[in-house]
Amino acid sequence: MYNPRSKDLDREYFPSYHSTRFQDQPEPNIAVQDHFIKLTQQHERDLTQKQAISVDHLRYGEGRRLVDVFYNKSTPNQAPLFVFIHGGYWQMLDKSTSCSVVGPLVRRGYRVAVMDYNICPAVTLQTLMKQFTEFLNWIFDYAELTNVLEITFAGHSAGAHLLAQILKAPEVITPQRSKMVWALVFLCGVYDLRELYNLESVNPKNILGLSSINVEAVSPMLWEYSDVAIWSSTNIYVVVAEHDSTTFIEQSRRYAEHLKKSGFRANFKKFPKYDHFDIIEETADDESDVSRFLQNLRAE
Repeated sequence: MYNPRSKDLDREYFPSYHSTRFQDQPEPNIAVQDHFIKLTQQHERDLTQKQAISVDHLRYGEGRRLVDVFYNKSTPNQAPLFVFIHGGYWQMLDKSTSCSVVGPLVRRGYRVAVMDYNICPAVTLQTLMKQFTEFLNWIFDYAELTNVLEITFAGHSAGAHLLAQILKAPEVITPQRSKMVWALVFLCGVYDLRELYNLESVNPKNILGLSSINVEAVSPMLWEYSDVAIWSSTNIYVVVAEHDSTTFIEQSRRYAEHLKKSGFRANFKKFPKYDHFDIIEETADDESDVSRFLQNLRAE
């Protein structure tokens, strides 16, 4: 039987339906996704071909567990490290569509790490989250070995969901390591998966491996946080785009409130004019609003 509520939820969990761009196209939602992939892949090519930025290709595990670290000849030895985690509903995209943030930040003196990860259904979401925790341990080891004193983490969409684990990983985060983290930026994330996992459009054939039993364990909105005091020097920004869906906007707002009530220094910010995709595309522009925001986090 046709269920209009299900169709509404499908649209709520597909950010491409809420962009105001490409309205002259037959399928604007497809056009905005295609544009995002094409443009961000061009940004990645331009870094080495046109911007004289160097890259180290590193590995932290098997499969797609890769990290590209970008810098230029002016990058200082103890440059602050900016780590970016891409989205794609844990089942698509990769680091080739994740480098828009790199150029402006490298020009501001950062070293930038763009990470990739194994995706569903090659792994379940719970396994992916475990592997992401292993990545966190790896990136802190890397920072300590390279004398990094300051780290900023940013995750977009599903990457923001993965990044939330940093606040609930006592086996990785020591007081010394938490003091290295200048800021955490959650961009257009999804933090409560109880509706999402039942949608065939988002989770076809349950490739995420979720059930009513384990879905709460992978929903940061529902977590209780301990050791909050060790994060007292870290600023947390839960960011959303004006042209995201109501569900995405409200999940971000509620997650920021949940973190604040738990004792974190969390702030909610809604960026006007942006959608779920150009909020990343425009990080490649040194003068865009979102790029200036990321560049100036250390001054916030």
